[in-house]
Amino acid sequence: MSLPVAAPRRPRRVGRVNWTGLATLYWRELRRVLREWLETVAGPVFAAGLYLTVFAFALGGARNSAEGAAVLSFILPGLAMFTILERAAESTVFSIVFDKLEGIISDVLMPPLTASELVAAYALAATSAALITGVPVVAFAVLVFDMGVAAPALALAFAAGGALMLALTGILVGLWAAKWDHAAAFFAFLLIPLTFLSGLFAPVEALPDVLESVVRLNPIFYVIDGFRAATLGIASAPPMAGLAVVAAAALALWVACDRLVASGWRLKP
Repeated sequence: MSLPVAAPRRPRRVGRVNWTGLATLYWRELRRVLREWLETVAGPVFAAGLYLTVFAFALGGARNSAEGAAVLSFILPGLAMFTILERAAESTVFSIVFDKLEGIISDVLMPPLTASELVAAYALAATSAALITGVPVVAFAVLVFDMGVAAPALALAFAAGGALMLALTGILVGLWAAKWDHAAAFFAFLLIPLTFLSGLFAPVEALPDVLESVVRLNPIFYVIDGFRAATLGIASAPPMAGLAVVAAAALALWVACDRLVASGWRLKP
């Protein structure tokens, strides 16, 4: 008695975009962040809440005055946005550096995914993780410190655009970094100074003219300033112009990431 012979399986057609592979890598990266939620979500939320509380107590009785309330309300959107930007960069930097150092980056490069699909999966997963982290921070600022949200759609646009921009920056840093010290140096000597010198704690108009001009060259300034415009209704630059700067920076970073991943720079032995 002959056994039935199974029909040969046809190879699955991928098409112009490997949506299945892209979604698989996206969910893999997002789950990697959410699996360590105590460190990746709860930690940044707690730190942001602590910063806000310390600033409030540092103002003392002045926080009930018009000047104190203005200072605190100015700082709130910046700290919320800083939490989002830092989470976006950390997600891609540490994911890529970990895979490289553990020797499992080849498992990511082996499936039939183009460079654009790899970049999209990493960047969009990090952007999603950053927005997930930012939601409780913004909620804390709104519920505890009465931070308003004048234009929710604009706030989401700047939060998502800024997170995408920093996620792509994190991909570049992850490609470049050969060890954890390189990743730590990026945060200590580049990201934190650029964020602090972007109108986070004080209006750029209060800076000397030369320093103000330098700060306005920093794309992070437009992210924080635009998010502040969407929450408080005040801005140092036109919000639409800020969105254009953020979009242009994200596009340039996306092209750079795509080219470097396609070339296998610091990915392939």
